Amino acid sequence: MQLLIRNANLVTHETTLKNHWLMCSDGSIEDFGPMESCPEVGNALDAENMYVLPGAIEMHIHGAAGVDAMDADMEYLEKIATHLPRTGSTAFLATTMTAPFADIERALINLADHKYDSGAKLLGVHLEGPFISSRHPGAQNPEHIIIPDEEALRHLQDLSGNRIRLLTYAPEEDDGAFLEALRALDIIPSAGHTDATYDTLKNAQDNGLSHITHLYNGMRGLHHREPGVVGFSYLEQPYVEVIADGVHSRPEMVKLAFDTITPERLIMITDAMRAQGLPDGEYDLGGQTVHVSGNEARLSDGTLAGSVLTMQQAVSNMRDYTGCSWTDIVRMSAYNPAVELGLTDAKGVIRQGADADLVIYDEASNLKHTIINGERVF
Repeated sequence: MQLLIRNANLVTHETTLKNHWLMCSDGSIEDFGPMESCPEVGNALDAENMYVLPGAIEMHIHGAAGVDAMDADMEYLEKIATHLPRTGSTAFLATTMTAPFADIERALINLADHKYDSGAKLLGVHLEGPFISSRHPGAQNPEHIIIPDEEALRHLQDLSGNRIRLLTYAPEEDDGAFLEALRALDIIPSAGHTDATYDTLKNAQDNGLSHITHLYNGMRGLHHREPGVVGFSYLEQPYVEVIADGVHSRPEMVKLAFDTITPERLIMITDAMRAQGLPDGEYDLGGQTVHVSGNEARLSDGTLAGSVLTMQQAVSNMRDYTGCSWTDIVRMSAYNPAVELGLTDAKGVIRQGADADLVIYDEASNLKHTIINGERVF
C-alpha cells in the first residue's frame, strides 16, 4: 500500500521543507523530495499550502470519547485509539490516576493485555500517582495517596507487562530508593503533584529526574526566596509538560514558559479526561464527579479536573499565544516526547524508514488529515 503526498510543506524538528512530496509505503516513510522530482502514482493526496508534521504523541491523557484508562475495560483502548486521530494525535501514553490500589491494578492488567489493531498507538502507561503529595492533590483523591514504595512500584510494573513508561510522583516524599527503582525499571521519573523545593529537585535531577508534570498546576510555585518546582522548570534541564488551554494557565504564562523553557524542553499535553469530544455535562474522574462547561472541567469545589482540550486545539492555541513556528510545534508535540521515550528511530521525525504517522494542518491550524501506518484515517 502506497500513499503519495504532493505539494506539501514538510515540517521536521529542525526545518520546513517547502513544496515537497512524501511517499508512504508499507507503513513507513519511503522517501521524500522537492516537487521537481515527484514520482507519478495514482493514489495521491494534494497538500498544497498545508503543513505535514509527525503525528503528536500524547504523553498525558486520561481519557476521551466517554472512556478513561481507569475503566479497566478494553473498550477504552478501542474508543480512544479511534478518537485520537481526529484530534491530531497518532500515539499516546494511557494515563492512570490516584485511586484505590486495586483499581490501579485492574487498569494496568487491562492495559497489559492490549494488542494493537488500528488507530492511535498505545506506547505505554503514564502512572500519575498514587505516590504524590497530599499538599497538592489537585483532582487526585487524597484518600488514596501513598508514600513512594519501591516494592509497590515493582508490583505495578509487573502487572502492566513492563508498560509503565512515565511516572508522576512527589520527590520530597522519597528517600532516594524510589527514584533508584524507577531508573532500574526504565521508567521516566516526573515531578508532579509535589511540594518539592528547588534543592530537592536538583538532587533528584542528579539522580535521574528528567520530567515535570503539567507546569504551574499541582506544584510548589515560584518565590523569590524559594524557586520551587516552577523555578526549577525554568532554570534546569527537565522536559516540562504544559497544558495550553488558557484555563490551566493564562496565555501569558504559557508564553512565559515558551520563552523561558523554550521548545527544546516543552512538551504539549492535553491532560484530557473522558469528556473530550463530548457535550457539557457531568462525568466521572477517578470516582469523583466532574462538571464540564465550555472548555473547563472542574470538581464540585471548583478544582480543575483534567481538561477537554484536544491536541489540535492545543496546537492552535500555542501558535496564537506564542507566535511559535511549525517546527516548534513538531518539537513540543512529537519530537520531544519521542526523544524521552527513546523512539526517534521511528516516531516524532520525518525521515526514511520512520513510521508514516503524520498529521496535516492548514495555515490556520485546522487539522485536515491524519495518516497512520501510511493510510488516511481522518
